[in-house]
Amino acid sequence: MKTTHKIIIGDALDELLTLDDESVDLIFADPPYNMSKKKGLGWKYSNHITMQEQWDMFSKDEFYDFNKKWIGEALRILKTGGSLWICGSFHNIYQIGFILQHLEEIKINNSIVWFKPNAQPNITCRMFTESTEHLIWATKNGKGKRWKFNYEWTKNSIQDRINPKGKQTRNLWVIPLTSKKEKWAGDHPTQKPIELLRRIILSCTDEGDTVLDPFVGSGTTSVVSKMFNRNSIGIEKDEKNLPIIKKRMKPNQKRIGEDADIQYIIKNSNKNEVQQWTGEIFVNK
Repeated sequence: MKTTHKIIIGDALDELLTLDDESVDLIFADPPYNMSKKKGLGWKYSNHITMQEQWDMFSKDEFYDFNKKWIGEALRILKTGGSLWICGSFHNIYQIGFILQHLEEIKINNSIVWFKPNAQPNITCRMFTESTEHLIWATKNGKGKRWKFNYEWTKNSIQDRINPKGKQTRNLWVIPLTSKKEKWAGDHPTQKPIELLRRIILSCTDEGDTVLDPFVGSGTTSVVSKMFNRNSIGIEKDEKNLPIIKKRMKPNQKRIGEDADIQYIIKNSNKNEVQQWTGEIFVNK
């Protein structure tokens, strides 16, 4: 089955405005958590500094306004009956839930807890180790159309230490942190594991559906969409992540029967890149 995939390098708040109303079937978003600090965070017993990403720093008012704007645009683009999945931590997930609860025709179906058995230690040694992330699954209802949920697939194809095959899948998922093997194309600080996106995309879409990720990062959402014959649109602000995405979208070996058109659009430069399996075509605007 032939699928199409578009990667747009640009700001999500700008690029979402260019997408058509009710044009995608599922949106997965891993937005900024607003965790980073100007001076970063340091280990108690070393000089290592982490969490200094500029894209992850907002004032409280800026952060609320940012979340309200991108969620509003995402829901405009989402089809009636479509699913919105948002990943977060305690830093942002409660605010996102508050915003969603105040929107008409939006139903929160589940709150999923993603438990990471190999979570990183707490570097401050002053609080409990964060070993979970949270996902909100909401749907855009109305017009008498119900959301899509592939119930039998979830029973037979989701399996971990607390979710046995053949049983209803619980809202607690055990998935390890992204392995080094999955980061073969390059390092990204927030790369999500393929298994997480596999569960989300295959639970709520069918082949040929279109998946949007407004903060695509290292490209996992697009990779999994392509892997399972879904179309995809990914938006990424930081152009330095494009080489990682390109490597992951076009691995050295193709799967049998794979047929995909992949387009790369760089909005913060004067060049568009269009890449297909038959080769690379460069188009200058």
